[in-house]
Amino acid sequence: MDLKSRIILEDYRKNRDDFVKIGEIVHKKLDAIAAESGIRTFQVQHRVKGEKSLAGKLIRRGGWYDSFEQLTDIMGARVICYFNDDVDRMGALVEKEFVVDRENSSDKRQLIDAESFGYLSLHYIASLPKSDEYPEELCHWRFEIQIRTCLQHIWSDIEHDTGYKSEFGVPRAVQRGYARISALLELADDEFVRMRDLMSDYTESVRQSIIDDTAEDVPIDTVSLNEYVRNNKRMRALLARMAADSGAQIEECDPGAYVAQLDWLGIKTIGGISRMLAQNEEMACKLLSRALESTDLDIISSSTGLRYLCNAEVCRRGLSTEEIGEFLALGLSNAGRAQTRAKYLKRVYEELSE
Repeated sequence: MDLKSRIILEDYRKNRDDFVKIGEIVHKKLDAIAAESGIRTFQVQHRVKGEKSLAGKLIRRGGWYDSFEQLTDIMGARVICYFNDDVDRMGALVEKEFVVDRENSSDKRQLIDAESFGYLSLHYIASLPKSDEYPEELCHWRFEIQIRTCLQHIWSDIEHDTGYKSEFGVPRAVQRGYARISALLELADDEFVRMRDLMSDYTESVRQSIIDDTAEDVPIDTVSLNEYVRNNKRMRALLARMAADSGAQIEECDPGAYVAQLDWLGIKTIGGISRMLAQNEEMACKLLSRALESTDLDIISSSTGLRYLCNAEVCRRGLSTEEIGEFLALGLSNAGRAQTRAKYLKRVYEELSE
């Protein structure tokens, strides 16, 4: 190792603790940026380069660096996002929160030519802004921030582990294979964004139709059922009545588990739930009241109304105990317990119907 490299290593030893502190600060800040902006991240991570790794880099680069200050990757942070457009959103926020060295930063996604293989990330060289928020002695050091999607991260890990980081010297068949995979991953990233937006648009459309009471023909799925339980006026009124009768508070929960039970009942649309509600509202309240007689429960879930409407429905149809047990088993892992509850439910329903 030459003299310059030995001096750089000595400076690294003297200043490493600064980069440990910077890493903790940057990691915490990136977490906060994502949380405050509503960007869901798969992971935020950081590392401080080890001495052995730095020594290897200095040897490989053969005197490329004249001083320790030229190194920009002693501390590296990474934000892994679920969606491609969140990479750009996160990047814009990083540019606001840190001092970005634009000359040395790059959007490496734009550097991939049409025929190459590779799948890279948004890459910033940055430093902490001089402010009361950060120790002044840390603000002159530069560090890296990479922002990428989960798929970009997977590609990078595979690429690193296999050593296929350049098309030069790689067999042509391997080049072509990696180019195809890269194209598929880019397409998948775009499709994930499209599916997310479709789901968001669908949810909003269903929610509005339920609020406007025009959801008669909307098919039942986890989205429509959740929106119905949360936003249908009559269902909310039933739930409020149940809470008042039992002296309990309502805890919101996902009613998705009842999709299978509604399907078993042959109830396929939101209109079918509304008709079931009109027919079984009174009995559902009575069944819940009986169930709570020997308890001091002070919280009921927002799916309680749906649960007891379904229970009242299977009994109203005059189904056998075995059939009711089959229905209840859809929500229970124990078939024997389902049959026991079916007997109890049928008996109570008959008592309350007299």
